[in-house]
Amino acid sequence: MSYYKGNAVYDELIKNSVNHLKFVTGNEWQLIYGDANCDPKLLVYVFGKNESEYNSNLSNADQEGVDFYKHLSAITGVPYILIKFRTDISEVTEVLLSTDGTNFELKNMMELMQVFSSYNLPISNSTTGKYLNDRTSSAYHKWQRGSLGSSLKVSDIDLYKVGANGNPTTIYELKRSYYSLDRWAPFRDDYNNFRLLSKLCNSAGTTFKILYNVRHKSPFFDDASKLKLFSVNFNNTPPIELDGIVDFQDFIK
Repeated sequence: MSYYKGNAVYDELIKNSVNHLKFVTGNEWQLIYGDANCDPKLLVYVFGKNESEYNSNLSNADQEGVDFYKHLSAITGVPYILIKFRTDISEVTEVLLSTDGTNFELKNMMELMQVFSSYNLPISNSTTGKYLNDRTSSAYHKWQRGSLGSSLKVSDIDLYKVGANGNPTTIYELKRSYYSLDRWAPFRDDYNNFRLLSKLCNSAGTTFKILYNVRHKSPFFDDASKLKLFSVNFNNTPPIELDGIVDFQDFIK
C-alpha cells in the first residue's frame, strides 16, 4: 500500500477551500482491516504524535476525523478503535488505544496484536514486541506488515465527500502514476483492496469511486487539473466501470 503524505489533489482542495471533500495526511491514517474474504472487520484510525501531543487531547481537526469514523462504524456495524503512536523516538514498544473515541489505554505491542485478533482478524503468530522508527516510512505500518500477517486485508480511506448534513456520501480511492489519462485503468493486483472498500461502502449506503490523476515525469509535475473517475461496486458485473474524465473544477462542485 502507498500512504499519501500529500499530492496534487489534496493541494488543490486546500487551495480552493473545499469543505465538502475531506481527508487526512501526514502521520494520520483512516484504515479498514478485513479478513481473507475482504469482509470489513475493524476500522482503525492511527495517529502518529510527538511527545508533546501524545498524551494531549485530540485536536479539533483530529476530532472531526474521529466523528466520521464513529458515524461510519454506527451505520455499518463495523467496530472502530483509535491508536496513537510516538513518532519522535527510535524504538516503540507501546501505543495508546481507545475503543470509545475518548479514553486511551496503554498497550504494549503484543497486547495490541491480541486486540486485533479479538476482532476475528487473521493474525499471524509473530512475536514482534517492538518496532523501529525511521525517516522513510511509518513505523506503525512496518509493525503491521511484520506482525499481523499476510492474510489480513488492509486499505485506507484517501478522501470522502460529505453531504449538507455532514454525513459521508462518497468514498474515493486516490491513484496516480505516469500513465496518461486515456491509458490508465485500475490494476487487478489492487482488486482485494477495492473489494474491501466496496463492501464497506455498500454497508454504509455510500458510493465508492476511484479517482486517478497523472504525475508527469519530465519535468516533474503532479497534475490534478483533469481527473479520471471510476465507479466501483463488487455487487455488480463488471465491478468497476468508467465514469469519465472531468476537470478538477467540475469535480469539486
